[in-house]
Amino acid sequence: MTRILLAGIELPADLQWTDEFTAWRVGQQVRNSLNGAMIVQESARQAGRPITLQTTRDGTAYVGVVALPIVRALQASESEARLSPLELVMPAHNGGDRTFQVRWRRVDAPAIEVEPTRFAVPALDSDLFSITLRLMTV
Repeated sequence: MTRILLAGIELPADLQWTDEFTAWRVGQQVRNSLNGAMIVQESARQAGRPITLQTTRDGTAYVGVVALPIVRALQASESEARLSPLELVMPAHNGGDRTFQVRWRRVDAPAIEVEPTRFAVPALDSDLFSITLRLMTV
């Protein structure tokens, strides 16, 4: 497979998964008690692995850009409240595919961020955009 597929939306395979190797299995809450002592609670996470897919830059060249119709499809998907998770299919490191059940992650930042690679008004369907997609496994 040479692409990423998110709920039927075809994305370039060279979007960078920026937090792929970040530890996430242990959740932690830290708070202070009434007497000022720190209370730390940790537990194993069953899901919630962050998946941040992002366009990157190599000098002046963008890697993993998408056209305006894809941006609109992603925005439509993100703005829809849904009961079931989205399916994310990505290329595996050593060939084949890997599949994740995901939801949009809106907690720490917007679920989708988009910037034009070249600003022009009006935006045309052929214009290219740099994207950041924030997802999490469920």
